[in-house]
Amino acid sequence: MRSPYLPLPAIVLALAMTPSAFADEPAGRPALSDPSILLVRDEAVRAALAFSTEQRAAIDALFGKYNRLLLAIRDVGPTGADETAQAPLAEIRSELSKLLTGEQRSRLQGLILQAQGYDALLRNDVSEALKLSPEQKKTLIKASDEFRADVKELQSSAKGRSPANLQAALAKVQASRHKRVLAELDAEQTRRWSQLLGEPFDFSQVRPSPASAPEFESIDAWLNSPPLTMESLRGQVVVVHFFAFGCSNCINNYPWYREWQNDLAGKGVTIVGIHAPETEAETDNEQLRLSLEKHELKFPVAVDKEKKMWQAYHNGIWPTVYIVDKQGRVRYWWYGELDWQGAGNQKNVRRQIEQLLAEP
Repeated sequence: MRSPYLPLPAIVLALAMTPSAFADEPAGRPALSDPSILLVRDEAVRAALAFSTEQRAAIDALFGKYNRLLLAIRDVGPTGADETAQAPLAEIRSELSKLLTGEQRSRLQGLILQAQGYDALLRNDVSEALKLSPEQKKTLIKASDEFRADVKELQSSAKGRSPANLQAALAKVQASRHKRVLAELDAEQTRRWSQLLGEPFDFSQVRPSPASAPEFESIDAWLNSPPLTMESLRGQVVVVHFFAFGCSNCINNYPWYREWQNDLAGKGVTIVGIHAPETEAETDNEQLRLSLEKHELKFPVAVDKEKKMWQAYHNGIWPTVYIVDKQGRVRYWWYGELDWQGAGNQKNVRRQIEQLLAEP
């Protein structure tokens, strides 16, 4: 199962960011994204907002306080999270606002509007600022619905198409909507919209991550390695995979782990297995060691008998693969067999690992 943070590469950020309901959006419309938490975690956005060293530290501490919550809702976002998550999410946004200057808050609001794209025109606060007529709103809603349908169709047909082909098709869809929106707004509305957006920002720089990788805790034993810490692995791309040695689905992923271990050893990639026993028989460390030898798995393995790491990641499936960037942030994750029914997702994971390796 693919992470929701892995959309078609160039699709507008509003479709990729975590969804969150806005109180001022029209009834019955799809919830607009509130990408503020993801945005301020990103270095390019921090540079654009001119964060001070003190602000960076305070924001990192804030996110660190709620790291497990943010990791827990990685697949559903704030809208899909249950009520127990709403209060702390509101507190994150409130505390974040307090850490920013008025100028930074204004710039961030502009970035949020840019991330939300033309759908933001349908927010009540924006439509009122632009003085959109009911007829204009109706036309913009139709354009929005048709755009989403086109993007959905493009996503469904993505398999087997080259990235260049997909980019070209997406650009055509975006250009069509752009033309329709500009034709609907008058000169004064276009000017006001531009003022609300602020200086254009290149969102291709943004590297969204829901949370940092949890530190190893309550490990019963380390096999194939002395004890490791996530902090000591900073600067490396880390592939963390949960497995149980008796799990057939896990075993079917082993060839890709061996391939990555052999091909990427010494190139800035560390593979770490977290063995979370599913059955009583799998709690035997000696049997685990023999299984690793049998399958020629030589990377470090942390034995998670108490399921503390399983709980820290809010994991629920054997196997699961997480890819952590050089800053220790969870960037991608995959559930289940990578090559289930010939899906070929091991190629996607390999490409993502290499992408993170290429980052500064």
